[in-house]
Amino acid sequence: MKQRFATDLLENKTALVTGGGTGIGRATALELASCGADIALMGRRTEPLEAVAKEIEALGRRALVAPGDTRDEDQVETVCEVIKDGFGKLDILVNNAGGQFASPAREMSNKGFNAVIRNNLIGSWQMTTSVANHFMYENGGRVIFVTAVTRSGFPGMAHTAAARAGVVAMMKSLAVEWAEYGIQLNAVAPGTIKTEAMAQYPIPPEAWENMEHNLLGHMGSYEDISGPIVYLASELGNFVTGEEWYVDGGSTLNLKHSVMDMIDPGKLARREGSE
Repeated sequence: MKQRFATDLLENKTALVTGGGTGIGRATALELASCGADIALMGRRTEPLEAVAKEIEALGRRALVAPGDTRDEDQVETVCEVIKDGFGKLDILVNNAGGQFASPAREMSNKGFNAVIRNNLIGSWQMTTSVANHFMYENGGRVIFVTAVTRSGFPGMAHTAAARAGVVAMMKSLAVEWAEYGIQLNAVAPGTIKTEAMAQYPIPPEAWENMEHNLLGHMGSYEDISGPIVYLASELGNFVTGEEWYVDGGSTLNLKHSVMDMIDPGKLARREGSE
């Protein structure tokens, strides 16, 4: 990874990245570590967390693997206790864990809708409030949510539109309530990012490369999201709270195209859960 920030930008800081074993979570964990932070990694699968932990240690920082599911209140509490034992404090929380699936609302079951709400909204609430209780009410801190571009809704993913918009409303509310404790909360909303999970969506491969709905004409990378997260987590973001940062290549400004123009309706399949 190219060093983009000062190596001491987050010196003596500790961070927890949920969903830290892959994708945006991994890139964020590594970039935070490259800036001097020690990193706790949370996720449902231990193996990818351990792989990222080795990468962090190779950067000269401490890494703590804390497997757990943000949807499970008891597991969230256990992760906080593990961090308390291992690091003694936590300065930064990156709420990155989440998931969804493509489905028209007419074909979406209540079970599928509720699964995504629980994954993206309830999980973020439980993680944030537990971290605040254990670490941040006394010492302040930064909380960054990874959300989605939902300004005009999210046709084809009504469940994640509801969940992510709920996260943003929650974040703004907490930013007001928790300012007195020195806790700053913000969100980063990725646009179309090149990920390993693209194959699950009913979009032809050539449409990903075309990106006509994007003013910049290309997909974003994991590092396009990890950079803004580091900014908000560091002293660079000292005067920012309660904001959602759209990192989407200008797609919300382009009224001629939308991601729904890329989807083949015949390939939309009903799914009952989320990854």
